[in-house]
Amino acid sequence: MLQPSRITIGKLGRLLVYTALLGLLVSAGSAFGQLTEQDIEELQQRGEREGWTFEVSMNPACEYTIDELCGLEEPPNWREGAKFNDMSAVKRTIPEQFDWRDSDGVTPVRNQGGCGSCWAFGSVGALECNIKIFDGEVVDLSEQWLVSCNQEGWGCGGGWWVLDYFITETDPCGGTGAVMESDFPYVQYDAPCSCPYPHEYTIKDWGYVGSPWSTPTVEQMKLAILEYGPIAVAISVNNAFQGYSNGVFNGCENGDVNHAVVLVGWDDSQGPNGVWIMRNSWGTWWGESGYMRIPYGCSRIGYNAVYVDYAGGVSIEADTTSGWVPFDVNFTGVTTMSDVDSWSWSFGDGDSAFVQSPTHTYTEPGLYTVGAEVKAGAESRSKQKVDYIMALADSVVVPDTIGATRGSQIEVAVRACNNVPIRQIQLPIEYPGDLAIQYDSFSTIGCRTEYFETQTYYHYDPAHQRVALLLKASESATDMDMLPGNGPIAKLYFTIPDRVSSEQEASINLSGYGTREPCFIWPMLEYHPIGTIGVVKVSGCCEGTAGNINGDPAGDVDLSDVIYLVNALFNGGPPPPCPAEANVNGDAACSVDLPDVIYLVSALFGGGPAPSACMPECE
Repeated sequence: MLQPSRITIGKLGRLLVYTALLGLLVSAGSAFGQLTEQDIEELQQRGEREGWTFEVSMNPACEYTIDELCGLEEPPNWREGAKFNDMSAVKRTIPEQFDWRDSDGVTPVRNQGGCGSCWAFGSVGALECNIKIFDGEVVDLSEQWLVSCNQEGWGCGGGWWVLDYFITETDPCGGTGAVMESDFPYVQYDAPCSCPYPHEYTIKDWGYVGSPWSTPTVEQMKLAILEYGPIAVAISVNNAFQGYSNGVFNGCENGDVNHAVVLVGWDDSQGPNGVWIMRNSWGTWWGESGYMRIPYGCSRIGYNAVYVDYAGGVSIEADTTSGWVPFDVNFTGVTTMSDVDSWSWSFGDGDSAFVQSPTHTYTEPGLYTVGAEVKAGAESRSKQKVDYIMALADSVVVPDTIGATRGSQIEVAVRACNNVPIRQIQLPIEYPGDLAIQYDSFSTIGCRTEYFETQTYYHYDPAHQRVALLLKASESATDMDMLPGNGPIAKLYFTIPDRVSSEQEASINLSGYGTREPCFIWPMLEYHPIGTIGVVKVSGCCEGTAGNINGDPAGDVDLSDVIYLVNALFNGGPPPPCPAEANVNGDAACSVDLPDVIYLVSALFGGGPAPSACMPECE
């Protein structure tokens, strides 16, 4: 049996090994790390040597690594159960040049940032373009919903096509269909899924272009783009691709596919045999305003190409989407279908209509989902807008009216009634009155807003007895809005002065001050609820100690009370805070006079009886 040789590495040998390893690490950092100015210069020099037909330069995508920018991961056994379409049933003449941008069939270029969510942007990008083509609407759908709410475990670390979530698959709350960007904005990280979210768009079907074991042909992809609109495809991305600024890209990479992009067209007259018009998701500062011209077959572009079969063709609009009940809404239906047989509307409140452009009156407050279906022969198209109409009734913010005792801290709850969701609350508070209460703080513990991300002031002026609270559910909309309901939204804390009279009071006024008004805000709505007034009143001082004329919080009865009473009666001093406690001799007339002074002196220094109990009827 052969024995391994024993090899001894001297100092020089170890130095050479370490140097080689360091070189590998540096090379790996340049290949897979962020691109520097030096990297760009080296790429430009390489381009001159290799005859590149494109330019590279620094752009915002260079701030990230390839792994952060590219996250398409081919899952095992993805072909099982997958639908493949070789486009043989599509009978179209293929032009030499076609670009959906020329037909107003694309939406704005998006920017995924440093999250490997290209798989979500590719899936959403194809659907957004289809909606633009078939419905004539520019919509912004939520990639973050796919990143955060898919149930495959995919996220910023990578994923695959998620078009099933637009047709059959459900998020953790059982919801299917695309979510609007406004309902779950993109945050570039694996944010928690706080569903349920409204699902406004679904698709009829989707599938892979070509056959299971090969990249689809150029002809198959062209037919798919003509028939179904822009398609999502895989590509192998390298640093030259990352630094691309303009021209026909020919720094091709034949490694594993790692990135998802969208093809919107082609031009057979450019490049060696023609180029694809490719849309990326790295913002408009990358490439040619977010696009690239890339030769057919370069960098394996087109691998795993997928198309979206969007059952659009109907759009619905309203002349207003909110109002105070009762109010009328004039709806308009538009369709790309010809020879229409019928229209059918549902207004969300149980009523319906069967004309193309109906008018409907909403009489009850709430959120209403509106839908329309149009039929032409055996074909039908439908559209639904979730929570589209917001019917308002009087919404109010109401502070408590409470009694208090001197020297105590009180809690005043503010309750709100709302019949549509609220994402942000602006609450101005003014608390004037002869009872000069001191504002301390506020809290949302135990309130409907307890989970709100932002809890602060947008105006703070206790010196003039007014403050304004700002409460916001979530800066990134990852937390749900405050649902319709009635209950406390904040608790206000005040301190009652030590020396007060029982008849003194303060108002808690929520109607607004200056230019500040109470305001409820939702992404599509901003309105002003009715602000009401509560009262804080000293409820009586019989809880105190008889003879405690100066209102000492400790309740002590001593010489200072005698002095206070003498000054009040004979030297023009302030009156006793509580007349009932100053009536120390229990005079039924409740008068405070010289006999009370004599009575108190006798009680303190002459062994006389203690001051009489507080008489409530003196209040």
